[in-house]
Amino acid sequence: APLFFSCLGFVLLCFTGCPGGWTQYGTRCFYFYNYQTEWVDAERNCIALGANLASFHSHSEYIFLKNLVRAARGSWDRTWVGGYDAVKEGVWLWSDGSNFNYCQWGSGEPNNQGGAEHCMEINLKGSSEYVNDEGCSRRSFFICAKNA
Repeated sequence: APLFFSCLGFVLLCFTGCPGGWTQYGTRCFYFYNYQTEWVDAERNCIALGANLASFHSHSEYIFLKNLVRAARGSWDRTWVGGYDAVKEGVWLWSDGSNFNYCQWGSGEPNNQGGAEHCMEINLKGSSEYVNDEGCSRRSFFICAKNA
């Protein structure tokens, strides 16, 4: 019986996997946009695909996102993800509505430099692990995510 359920689970996974061009990690699908735009336009692009800017909830998910950028770009380029604190300074939320339960900020971040950094990016300092708050009008690459 366990073998039967195992095979059935595999078959279902094949039919409910990610669309072409998307990469599955865990129960979600991720898409790196090789195009630079402001945070809000990045989120709108993701929504048009039935997704949101990517959230991450563990160190391994964060590393996966960094490596997705590196695979596409050949380097760790600055990339928007779905974190924002525009509603209330210092209260970070994910645009997909999931629980903001993990973030390994870079040293001294978030710092709201100039009183105007309300959107989250990864890869501020290249290969070092660095999550930063940034002005939302910066044009950056971005990653969308949706459930598989």
